[in-house]
Amino acid sequence: GAIGAGILFGHIIYFLIKTNIVAEKLRYFFDVLGKDDLLRRRSLKAWKQIQKRLKIGGESDLKMAIIEADKILDEILKRSGYKGDNISERLKHITVVQISNIQEIWQAHKVRNRIVHEPDFSLNRGETEIIIEIYKQAFQEFGLID
Repeated sequence: GAIGAGILFGHIIYFLIKTNIVAEKLRYFFDVLGKDDLLRRRSLKAWKQIQKRLKIGGESDLKMAIIEADKILDEILKRSGYKGDNISERLKHITVVQISNIQEIWQAHKVRNRIVHEPDFSLNRGETEIIIEIYKQAFQEFGLID
């Protein structure tokens, strides 16, 4: 009697622990999926905003388009688990295997830094479109946009 009840009780405890572990794994899986979906939706919205800024074409819009594209990339890298306090540190961990145009990304990021740190830095629509195209390629490789 008592031994049988003890074994049964042990099995119940074991089962509860096991099902909770499964539930935790599922919760984590859905959490990650949910966040990625949210990131994808937010990135698409931001991407549309960037395209709108290119259409408007005023210099401040062109500058903001580049700043926003850089911000999206940083968010993607952060969510993908690349370590670092900022995008420059995260980019150092990336090779052409992860992003085929990593060298161009570095150049685009340098332009973004000039926009932020040099008030009289200017660029035209053609230059901006080339830079946005560089970010676009990375976003496509991450499967964020078509």
